[in-house]
Amino acid sequence: MAQRRGNLWLALTGLGLLLYVVAEVAALIWVAGEIGWWTLLILLGSSLIGIFLLQREWKKAWGALSESLGTGQLPSGQLADATLILIGGTLLVLPGLLSDIAGALLLLPFTRPFVRSAVSWWATRTLQRNGMAPVVIKGETVQQPDTIIPGISPAKTDDETTVVEGTIIEPGDPRT
Repeated sequence: MAQRRGNLWLALTGLGLLLYVVAEVAALIWVAGEIGWWTLLILLGSSLIGIFLLQREWKKAWGALSESLGTGQLPSGQLADATLILIGGTLLVLPGLLSDIAGALLLLPFTRPFVRSAVSWWATRTLQRNGMAPVVIKGETVQQPDTIIPGISPAKTDDETTVVEGTIIEPGDPRT
């Protein structure tokens, strides 16, 4: 069953790539028929703009990522932005009008949050559908050096024991 599902996804991916190439060629032929050789200038210009935007936005994303890691925070939004910037820059550098539009949506700072939200929504739905919803553990870290809980091997740092108290909330619990 898993082999058939894998083969189906491979076939659908191949079909999707073939449809994308056909759509890209059709768009280029249509635009070239409408404006002529200016199409080449558009493709060259979009590649140059893509290289410029990729460098500029990558520096911003890398700085924000480094700053959040330096302060000890989780870089969730910055990591997603960096990924979208790399994908968008690659799409803009590749020749093609449709890839340029998609790359611009990923690279421009005012459209990227919408794309990031859509990707996050899609990933959450996919995980929930496959039964892999995340478990949320709410609680706080309390320093209690003399407390040892039986059956739990405490993490030690500088002769102190860290005890984490919390409540496990199962998916679908009304407290979430």
